[in-house]
Amino acid sequence: MTTSVVVATLGRSAIFERCLSAIASGAYGATEVVVVDQSSEGIGGAAASALAASATRARHVRTAPAGVSAARNLGAREATGDLLAFTDDDCVPERDWIRNILVAFDTHPDIAVVGGRVDLADAADLPVSIRTHAEVESIGDLQQMMNWMSGCNMAFRREVFERVGLFDPAFGKGRPIGSGEDIDLLYRAWKAGLRLLYQPDVRIRHAHGRATAEARESVNRDYVKGRGAFYCKFISDAQVARLAYWEIAKTLRLAMRSPRELATLRDLADGAARQVLSGVLGLLAQRRHLLEEHV
Repeated sequence: MTTSVVVATLGRSAIFERCLSAIASGAYGATEVVVVDQSSEGIGGAAASALAASATRARHVRTAPAGVSAARNLGAREATGDLLAFTDDDCVPERDWIRNILVAFDTHPDIAVVGGRVDLADAADLPVSIRTHAEVESIGDLQQMMNWMSGCNMAFRREVFERVGLFDPAFGKGRPIGSGEDIDLLYRAWKAGLRLLYQPDVRIRHAHGRATAEARESVNRDYVKGRGAFYCKFISDAQVARLAYWEIAKTLRLAMRSPRELATLRDLADGAARQVLSGVLGLLAQRRHLLEEHV
């Protein structure tokens, strides 16, 4: 099998260089690297050199800023591999990352998606945006998916996108719904009957740089908004409705003792409202397109 690694970046050449160097050091078999660059000035200098050395086949695609989901979708369309692996520009894959992705799919031919372990790259950073579960697990429900899978370290068989579509461009960093693009896609795959595996040997280190309480608060708010949007999008599914109910009920109980917890309810509602707005705008765009076709 051939592997395409898709990395989106937006004006962070210094840390991006480290990501590309790590990918290059672990290139295994027929590996292709597709960089989707949304920065106005483009990557340059050492980062561009690292890209040139990162794999036998390396591609640099420029596009206007439109969020991480749009970037990943463009990367998926440009990629040629049988497997598509995604990481972020502030991540440092382990040397055996690509090899272990291939081994996981070879060992489990019935698996469509593999997620992996995410550790801190810098001990000074706070322990957020990581996944450190140490055992191999077959994902059996939504709670496991949320707890163990991460968008900065996941790989798909190409047919997953042919079956359930690409990332929802309304979700993710760079959009008003600042997260949730990974769970949205993974849940759609799982609901379609595709099997998901968490494999801790597929490992990256995350240099997210969040070392203050304010930074942690900001990313946690994005995560809550993403969950609110996700709950809203799939609220007709019993499992999603149940999880949304228990989170809201728990938060209401906590808010009786600490009014600060009301902020969580606000962010859940904000995410849900943004998902509704996105859906309405999407329907209007479809209608406009149909009208233009008949003019």
